[in-house]
Amino acid sequence: MDNEIQKVLIIGGGPTEIGHETELDAACVQVIQAFKKQGIRSLLIDNNPFSVALEDVQPTNMFIQAVTANNVQRIIEREQPDAILASVGGVTAISVVQELQENGVLADNDVKTLGIPADALMDINNPDRLNDVMRHVGVPVIASETVGTLDEAINVAAKIGYPVIVKPIAPRIDTNRMLCENEQDMISAVSRGFSWSRFKQCVIEQSIVGYKEIELVSMRDAMGTQVLIAGLENIDPIGIHSGDSMVVTPTLTLSNEEYETLRDTAFAINNQFQFTGVVHTHFALGSSEDSYYVTKVTPYNDRGTSLVACATGYPIAYVAANLYLNQKLTDVHLPEIYHFKQTALLEPSLDHVVVRIPLWPFEDVKNADQHLSTVMKSVGSTIGVGRSTEEAILKALRSSQFSPQDELPSMSDLTDSQLISQLIHPLSSRILVLIEALRRGYQVDELSELTKIDPFYFVKLRHILEIEEQIKTHPMAVDALHEGRYYGFGDGMIARIWHTDIETVRRLGQDNHISPTYKGIEPSAGELLNSPTAYYSTFELENESQQISAKTVLVLGRGGNQLGPNASADYFTTEMLKQLRKSGYQTVIMNTNPNAGSLTATLTDKQIIDPVQLGDIMNVIAIEHPVKIFVPGNRHYLTRELRQRNYAISILPPDQEKRSELLNDHANIGLDLFVTEGHIVPILASDLRSDQGIATTLDQITLMRTPATLTDQQLTAIIAHAKDYLGAHKRTGMVQMLYTTNGQQAPQFAGVRPTRLTTIAYLNKVTGINWVRMLVRQALGEIDEDLIAKLAVDIRSDRRSQVRGTFPFKQLQLPDQLGLTTQEVGARISFETL
Repeated sequence: MDNEIQKVLIIGGGPTEIGHETELDAACVQVIQAFKKQGIRSLLIDNNPFSVALEDVQPTNMFIQAVTANNVQRIIEREQPDAILASVGGVTAISVVQELQENGVLADNDVKTLGIPADALMDINNPDRLNDVMRHVGVPVIASETVGTLDEAINVAAKIGYPVIVKPIAPRIDTNRMLCENEQDMISAVSRGFSWSRFKQCVIEQSIVGYKEIELVSMRDAMGTQVLIAGLENIDPIGIHSGDSMVVTPTLTLSNEEYETLRDTAFAINNQFQFTGVVHTHFALGSSEDSYYVTKVTPYNDRGTSLVACATGYPIAYVAANLYLNQKLTDVHLPEIYHFKQTALLEPSLDHVVVRIPLWPFEDVKNADQHLSTVMKSVGSTIGVGRSTEEAILKALRSSQFSPQDELPSMSDLTDSQLISQLIHPLSSRILVLIEALRRGYQVDELSELTKIDPFYFVKLRHILEIEEQIKTHPMAVDALHEGRYYGFGDGMIARIWHTDIETVRRLGQDNHISPTYKGIEPSAGELLNSPTAYYSTFELENESQQISAKTVLVLGRGGNQLGPNASADYFTTEMLKQLRKSGYQTVIMNTNPNAGSLTATLTDKQIIDPVQLGDIMNVIAIEHPVKIFVPGNRHYLTRELRQRNYAISILPPDQEKRSELLNDHANIGLDLFVTEGHIVPILASDLRSDQGIATTLDQITLMRTPATLTDQQLTAIIAHAKDYLGAHKRTGMVQMLYTTNGQQAPQFAGVRPTRLTTIAYLNKVTGINWVRMLVRQALGEIDEDLIAKLAVDIRSDRRSQVRGTFPFKQLQLPDQLGLTTQEVGARISFETL
């Protein structure tokens, strides 16, 4: 181990955006845990108000600032860290560290780069340099050339031949490979690429659209020992961004020879670059023998490493943190919760299949182009875990639709010509269209030819339809129920097919002993680990999950990330879990978001990766017998159904069921308060604005700024009014009172609404009080009214701060659109001293 490293500056990922969501922060939390165990002080820079990692470092080690080279340089010069870590900050962090290396800041301050050697740092986001390394390793290289002007681009593209791919060199953001069918497309793509590149350069390369996309996630220590954690197979071919593709692990259609060739290549690349920690390598695999290319090498955490960690139970980020400190794989000892019988030198084996399905923002951004291409458009994803590919696909699909009745949308209204068009030019409804095509009798071979998807997956989808037909033609048949449940059909789906209710379906299952069994998710496929923490359900004979405690709380996650409050929901859930543990409860989380920090094994006692649907929830309740169930505030159907069955449920944030009481749809002042049985605590008064100026409706309020532009008398008046109102109209939890003022007149009351999740996260950072934990304690009946009376909240503080929503419009090529609260993909927070 490198004992010279005592202080590490960690570069955070910044606001959630298309390209990364909560996976970077979740990895950061695990890295901080590992460093703390080694006695290393972690400094963290990030301006994401939903960062759990910021809560895990001491205030003196927390730098809530934009992730820029200038800000990082100032921290380095003041704090003098021994090393800097970019691997949990994504492309933004890599770009910042590259810039600091180029201008000599790292060398001048004797700061080491962890995980990625200095030479390699300059190569990984430069396709030209990457190709040079590939040639040195003996890997086939895609024909390509670097350009710095449009004229050069036109000449190079003509020489290579259309279609071509355009990629910016050293991008500032997580960009995409842009497919260009003609010169006009290419000119547009190069212009955008120049604006994203720090060097105003792009690479033009030969198109390999239609190749199979394979990804490998591996680990390497400083001695050169390597393990392959897992392979990921994109169901969609190259031409659809991997972030927008359905992805499956383990790889199901590769021959052993192909797999070993790619494994050897990944290891050779890691050795050539001398990486330590985690590396995610992307390959394009052609149909002919030995036809493959390396398309991307990312030696840092991303959505692929997060998916692999979730699928295998191997704590990638935690192990990588130790490897960054030059520990050997054979010397890394994991936290006790993992119960490993050996060290981290283990190549995981899977006895289950995991399928990831993306989630898109098109319901909230209706004017965006919904066609899938090389430009990523999804904002989140959900996974399904099963013993078969069919079960995993169906569970992922059920989780991705967010239908409260656990039903899948039908594509039967498409005409044949529309169906063919969508097979050739896929939209976000891709998987449902593939199923509809099979339902109409299209053959596997012709569908594979049209879509370039391996026939294997059409065979699996056809099998799902055959099971559906069995269920349909055998209503209330025991065998049909068992077959349907085993292959992933939910109780709600079966009830709909049989035109009955979910209770009838469940009663038939109970009467005939068709009950779920739970299987562990861990790296040895049951060989080494006695008590895993992560589970999925299936319908077999042996059950591996038992009730963990008589004092258990079940927490329902919100599933995959979507626009609106979901970027903050995982932060809220994670802080909730921490308080539940502090209050002496064992915790079980149900979630299907592979990027969720709330699924981290060290934060909860048990993780259930199953659809957060009524039937699946009741299955978990039957085993765990929780004393309380926490339900997200936006799952109204679940809340109603669980209450009807007399389960003890709490909704967090509370009062989310209560509708806002509004006198009009406009306000420019917000007063947030915490309300208990005995106290009404004013927390913060803020200006409420649109991202582009004055908000004319409440859904345009995407920026909060404090202190509010109120006189002392006006502030006193609205506090007095709020207390009187809430005294007369009793609510508990956190509320935001809304007012309008033009600066001269007395503020006019505009209404009251539950405090938004975004706002609660902001209040945590501004006040230094964790209001999420307060809400949990209130729900548990643990609030000490005497302590509430003494809360140190300075509502008249003159410290300037603001939280501003961020939007996906730039990536969706809608740069001038005005954002609404329902369209926020994330947020950024900033502080300024008066």
